[in-house]
Amino acid sequence: MAWDLTLDFEYVVTKKEAPRLCFGTCLSREVLPTKGPCLSPFMRRNLGEIRPNLGPGSHDVDRDAFYDLQHRIYSKLYYGPKTPRWLTKHEYQPPPREPLPPKPVRYNCAAFNSTSKRKGLFKSNDYPACPVQIKCVPYNLDACGVCGCSCSAQGDYWQFENRLFLCRDHYNLLFTHCLAKFQGAKLADFKSIRDCFFAHAHNSCKAALKIMKVEEIQKKLRKEAYLDLYFPQRRFCNN
Repeated sequence: MAWDLTLDFEYVVTKKEAPRLCFGTCLSREVLPTKGPCLSPFMRRNLGEIRPNLGPGSHDVDRDAFYDLQHRIYSKLYYGPKTPRWLTKHEYQPPPREPLPPKPVRYNCAAFNSTSKRKGLFKSNDYPACPVQIKCVPYNLDACGVCGCSCSAQGDYWQFENRLFLCRDHYNLLFTHCLAKFQGAKLADFKSIRDCFFAHAHNSCKAALKIMKVEEIQKKLRKEAYLDLYFPQRRFCNN
């Protein structure tokens, strides 16, 4: 089979025009907008298109560093204050008459005399004395003036000027019968006394052997002095 050759054929390639894109992508858009709701006042003030060009080629000779200060627009009142000249000052003035004295505060009714003045029981450098006098002797020969028994064997007893002695039983008995005197001495003048056998032992000599410590003795005497304020040993006839 024979092929026919054509020498006058010319092959032409035509370039197609690019199609337009959809969704409005061909619209011109601002990369850095200068207006619109998306700009804050700070962003709008610092835009490059609005800020003055401070480059060396754009220097304004007429506007120096003191231009804004020297070309200020002042008020017509000049440099004076805008407040009124004469101000009305409200100063304190005394009343036309002397103020009334304040009324005393009315205290509420207090039960059990809780508002009454009370003296302190103890001072800063003092402690209450023992209500019972302590007699320290090797031999205690004090005998009751009524029954003749040994007073020291019963504990605390009563004495007057170290010559008249009464045991507790007869001292209470005399008060029961409302007798004011015993052998010419008033019962109110008798004082309570105690032998020293509870604190130390003499063993038939003047030297004393301590049985209790000094701290225990002081604690015991102070406790008795405190209780004597509320439960006194001395009795008075009320009949």
